Amino acid sequence: MWDGKRYCVACINAASPELLSFARAHAYLEETLTLDVISRKKFYKYNFFYPLIGLLVIFFPLGWLVVGFWNGFLLALFPVAFLLPLYLLSLKLDAAGKSAAEELPRTLVVQNNQLIVVHEQESQFYDLSELYYYESDTDRTVDNLYLENRPALILEKTPGWNWQRFVWEEIRYACGLTPEKRELWSSFFQLIELPRKEMSSTRSYHFKWTLLVVTFILLSLVIMVISYRTCFMLIALLTWIYPLQALSTAKRISTKVVTVCGALLMNGFMFFAFVSRNAMYAGLFCLVEMCLFLVVAFYIRKRLKQETD
Repeated sequence: MWDGKRYCVACINAASPELLSFARAHAYLEETLTLDVISRKKFYKYNFFYPLIGLLVIFFPLGWLVVGFWNGFLLALFPVAFLLPLYLLSLKLDAAGKSAAEELPRTLVVQNNQLIVVHEQESQFYDLSELYYYESDTDRTVDNLYLENRPALILEKTPGWNWQRFVWEEIRYACGLTPEKRELWSSFFQLIELPRKEMSSTRSYHFKWTLLVVTFILLSLVIMVISYRTCFMLIALLTWIYPLQALSTAKRISTKVVTVCGALLMNGFMFFAFVSRNAMYAGLFCLVEMCLFLVVAFYIRKRLKQETD
């Protein structure tokens, strides 16, 4: 069988007669996602609508506390002015389709006790012993920017922070996107006794994330009341997480440049509004940030090169 172990015919047949006939005819178990499964609506919602709402919710209360209601309202409109041209440009250039084309077709292959995630340019390998599965829908996967929501089996590895790539790794892939495939994958998982976990519903999952975000915002407001400069420094640090991730994961140089410039522009504007009210000081602050970013960027690049070697 595809996990590298031998099973009697009766054992496989007991799990599923379809699994037995499929295993006899195929050297590996696979399932492919193609470009026709992408949802442009979900892509733009996750990349523009949700971030915009989050920025408005964060910037307006902070601006209200520091510079007053109307100035705070103008401050909250800044991310709208920043994201709207990007949204229109990406809509015109079909960024959803191009981004999906970089990741799809994506094929999940099980062979020799490994889950192999195959893309056109690269593949990732995971031992089946490191994974568990559960029944949910495609909103819970790392493909949720592309996939229309549908029932599926979710293969997952315990998430964790990868310090070498400076990225939070979430290994979570959907398989069994049709009833026939879902029965096949489920039978195979039962046969090899892959750990199964009972997960909360997707609605509960999103509720927990919403609660976490609201808690973060309230905590930020408390810190803001105590010391808005301390709050600014925390936000400035958080805004650099995405550019550092893009440095190690983004395939296009334009993506890296846009994320860095966006972080500099946002932090410079916040420094001017919250801390100094001096354009020269804000520019010097952005220059220092850029120097620190370059130091970290070269360090990450060196670690990635060592990892590749």
